[in-house]
Amino acid sequence: MRSLVAVGCLSVGLLTGFSGCSCDVAQQELEEKNMAVVRQSHAALASGDLEGFKAVLAPNYVRHCQAMPPELQEIRGTETFLAFIEEFVSGVGVYEDVIGPMIAQGDMVAYVSTMTGTQTGPIGDLPASGRTFTVVNIIIQRLEDGKVAETWVSWDNVAMLSQLGFFPPPVAGQDPD
Repeated sequence: MRSLVAVGCLSVGLLTGFSGCSCDVAQQELEEKNMAVVRQSHAALASGDLEGFKAVLAPNYVRHCQAMPPELQEIRGTETFLAFIEEFVSGVGVYEDVIGPMIAQGDMVAYVSTMTGTQTGPIGDLPASGRTFTVVNIIIQRLEDGKVAETWVSWDNVAMLSQLGFFPPPVAGQDPD
């Protein structure tokens, strides 16, 4: 009798383990797909393919970033965000964006991105500086149905402004260089 109970427990354990495994496999596949979407979005943007970049954004896209002026700390809507990105890209032109460590859990993807470029045109109120910058971004993105729906980004804006020559602000009467 004991052997039948043991076999029954083993069978239940195996079934539970297998069903857990299939859920784990499905979860892992979703996470891999989400990380691929994130990589695709960065590649499209870095290559200047704004339509390809737009294709991976959900229509209700939201971007959160405390390192921005108050009016840009939360950008809502794909078109509003694309206008923001287009201004940045026109001010920087060619840049490199290297994705470092990346992890996914469910519908969330977190990663480190290092962006290097030269400010060749104005960005917002900042005139073209002609200087290069390297900025490390820590980004978390939430995906819905294979599209990026929400982004939280943290980056050192003071470091970037310093590299571009805008921080600290120049003192009146002094040469900024």
